[in-house]
Amino acid sequence: MNPPCGRCKKPVYPTEKINCLDKFWHKGCFSCEVCKMALSMSNYKGFEKKPYCTMHYPKTSFTIVTDTPENKRLKQQTMLNSQPRPVAPPAGGVRQ
Repeated sequence: MNPPCGRCKKPVYPTEKINCLDKFWHKGCFSCEVCKMALSMSNYKGFEKKPYCTMHYPKTSFTIVTDTPENKRLKQQTMLNSQPRPVAPPAGGVRQ
C-alpha cells in the first residue's frame, strides 16, 4: 500500500515520492504552506512538520530566560554595584 501525501492525502507512488518532514509528498504537492511555491529538498525550510520557502518561514520570537546561571550572576553583580558603600572617616579621625 502506498502512503498518503502530506498535503492532498492521496496515495504517493514510488516514482513521484518525496520523503521529507516525516511525511511522503507528491512532487507537485511539496510546496510552501503560504505562497504555494514549488519546493525541493535543497530549498525548503521545515517548521512543525510543514514545508515553507525562505520568505515565509515562521519567525520564532525568543523570550528572556531569567533563571540561567549567567543571568543570576549578572543580577547579583548589579545589586552589589548599586548598593551604597560606607565612606571611610578622614585620616584625622574626626568627621566634619
